[in-house]
Order: sequence, then C-alpha cells, then structure tokens
Amino acid sequence: MLLQKTRQLARGAILGRASRLLAVASPQTLCKMWSLFEKISSHPNDRREARRFRWLIEQGHPFGKWLQRISAELNPRARAAFVRNIYGHAWFLSRGRRAQFERQHGFEAPHIIVIDVTARCNLKCDGCWAALYDRKTDLPYDLLERAITEAEEQMGIHFFVFSGGEPTVRQDLYALYEAHPGSQFQLYTNGMLIDDQMAAEFGRLGNVMPMVSIEGDRAVTDARRGQGAYDRVMQAMGNLRRHGVLFGFSVTATSGNWGVIMTDQFIQQMIACGCLYGWYFQYIPVGRNPSIELMVTPQQREHLRKRIYYLRNNYPIFVVDFWNDGPEVQGCIAGGRRYFHINNNGDIEPCVFCHFAVDNIRTTTLADALKHPFFRAIREEIPYDGNLLRPCMLIDRPWVFRQHAAKYGARPTHSGAESLLTTLAEGLDQRANQWASIADKCWAARDHMGLYPYPPGDAPAAPAPGVGYQRVASA
Repeated sequence: MLLQKTRQLARGAILGRASRLLAVASPQTLCKMWSLFEKISSHPNDRREARRFRWLIEQGHPFGKWLQRISAELNPRARAAFVRNIYGHAWFLSRGRRAQFERQHGFEAPHIIVIDVTARCNLKCDGCWAALYDRKTDLPYDLLERAITEAEEQMGIHFFVFSGGEPTVRQDLYALYEAHPGSQFQLYTNGMLIDDQMAAEFGRLGNVMPMVSIEGDRAVTDARRGQGAYDRVMQAMGNLRRHGVLFGFSVTATSGNWGVIMTDQFIQQMIACGCLYGWYFQYIPVGRNPSIELMVTPQQREHLRKRIYYLRNNYPIFVVDFWNDGPEVQGCIAGGRRYFHINNNGDIEPCVFCHFAVDNIRTTTLADALKHPFFRAIREEIPYDGNLLRPCMLIDRPWVFRQHAAKYGARPTHSGAESLLTTLAEGLDQRANQWASIADKCWAARDHMGLYPYPPGDAPAAPAPGVGYQRVASA
C-alpha cells in the first residue's frame, strides 16, 4: 500500500510539472516536457515517440505550434486533463498495469474502447453507420460504469469514445465523466444540442472532448443534415471555444464531398473555429441505405492519403485518417488490437463499422470477450501480408472478414448488417482489388508515411506479416 501511494504521488508530481510546462508553451518548455516524458517512460517505444515529438518542436514543425494552441486556447482544467489523461494515464503512465494484464491474459490490452451510449438521435442522415441499431435503446448506466471501471483498473485504458446515436441526449453521463477524472471521454456529436450551458459544463469537467461532425461546406452539410445544420455546427464550435474546451471536427469522406474537405480553405476554417483535432473517416456501406457508389474511389482515396499528410504537417492541428494512417499504427486496430466497439445493446464488436458479435457485455467481462477465438483470430492475422496501406478487413481485404465470420459464427447485430457478406460482397471485392493495384505499388516503392516524420534513423521497423495469414485472392 505504501509503495502504491508513493508511486501515485510521484505520478501526480510528474503530471503537474508537465502541465505547468505546457501552460508556458514556449519551444524550450515544450522540449522539456517531452524530455520529461522520455525519462519517465518504461518502454522503448514510448521513449522513441517522446524523442520524435521533441525533435519536431526543435525543427519548428507545426506540431509544436499545435501544442502552443492547446496552451493558449484551453481553460486550465481542460489543459490539465489533456496532459494528465491523454499523455499521462492513457499512454506513458499506464504501462505497468497493461503489462500486468498481458502477463495474466497472454495478449496486450487495447488502448481505446468505443461505446455507443445510445442510438437515439435528433437527425436522420443517409449513410449513417449506426442508423439501423435499435433506436429505442440506451446502454444502461450501470453497464457503462462497470465497463469503464474494468477497463481502467484491469487493462490500463483511460481513453473512451462515446458515440451513438447522439451521445449528448443523455444527461446522466455528466456524473460518469465526473466520477472518472483520470480518463478522457471523446464524444462524436452532431453538435445540434451543444448550447452555451452544455459547453460551459464540458469546460468545467475538463475531460470531455467533443468531435463535432461536419460534411464540408454549408452546401454539402445542409444537403445531408437539413437546412440550417451548418450554422448550428458553427454555433456549437463557437460555444466550445468560448469555454476553452478541447474539441475538434469529424468528417466522413464520400465520393461527393472528398474534394471539399481536403482543401486548405476547409482546414483553415476549422482552425479558425477553434478545432484542435480532426478525424477523417471514409464512408463504409453499413447502416442506412448502404451504397458502394458513395465510397471514395481508389484514386480519390490516394489523394486523401497524401493530402491529409500534407495538412497535418503544414497546419497547427492534429488530423488523423482512420484508414490511410495504417502505417502509423502498423495495421488494422480492430478486434481489440488497439480498440473495439460496444454498441447500445451491449454487443461487443471488433470495430464500429463491423456490426457482428459473438459476445455481449451483459454476459461476459471485457477480458473474456477479447479472448474469444473470433477476436483473437482477427488480431493474429494483422497486418496480413505486411502492406499497411491495406489495413482493413472490411474494405481492403473483405474476403478475410467473411472467413472469420463464417468460421466463428459471428452474428449480425442488426437487420441489414449481413449485406457486407452477401449483396455487397462482390462490389467490395472489386473496390478492394482496385485499391490494391495502387497501394501495392506505393508500398513496394516505400511511398508511405506515418503521422509525422521521425528523427533520422529513429523510425520503427515495418512489422512482420500476421501469424497464420495466408494470401487469399477474392473470388
């Protein structure tokens, strides 16, 4: 007990010092902050990342200017939570507990859990991936509390993503955020309900991080979400910025909006609105009215890949591409390798876009669900043949998921989810093979990159092919 208390005090002191360094946010103090994280890190990968970020700041990279924005634009509670939860608890200081979990269970714990806290929503957007779940059901508070507590205490997870539906419809979640100040809660929200009062409460809590969905400019946003939706998104962002909340934007690339969301003008506007993060997704044909034609073409995807790398390396905002950034995370992150998904009915799914399950949180623990052969097989085959530009078992190698689903009896978690295995299978295979013709050439030519460059000679080695993976062509 005494040793544990001493360690807690030491961690608190370290995080307090890092927070004070971020509050000043000169290049010199930011370099000191990353030097501090390098010294306290117990894992060589963490020390490498700390060196990487310090080196970026020394080079005058926009990453350092992004941290200066964090310092200047967040209120003190949000800034402290950013250091404490994202860089402290969720990353550098969770290694001991995560190592203990791995020794006990034989595999590494994931870093993130995405939870659909509700399927209720105040909008009905075409293409919504969650639209066909039971819209009358909220995930009960006691199950949420149990899952988060298990994840924190047994797995060392301190980053939770709440989705839906629209998570801000649930007023009871404020108590949950307050009960877990050492974890960060990222909310994917349409922003329609974020008035000044809600933004003020998020600012008071500090550990709530909204990602406000947008389709691009006014025309494309209003066309999909309804007249006036764009103005309400802008108003929500203004409320969040005024109260010093850590927030960002979320956008789904389709064949219709891909050109708009990649422009310098779009990213400049998001920065002007106060966004500090940006998540780029690609449309996946699941949910309401699934359509292969709405997916970006392979040529459009290649443009997105290079543009997002350009944007985050030229502007002070942290933007991520859920698919094209496979090289940064060394392949697919699904199946509990880095994250997994719990829907509003409690079904435990490999990925937010993979609506199939073999377990439910009502009848199992998180650890036991991750041990299931279905999840284990998904993790063990990653990164397939080693090409990290083709990380996804749904759109890059859809025949792989069909094999997993058939072998382990994974059931669709809502009506229509099975279309990935049936009516959409041929179209997905064609798209996957078209993308492979581009991605394989890029990979062979080493035309790929992670989030940011590394110092010379410090980049990680490419991973070996997945255990048991067999190169299988589509039918």
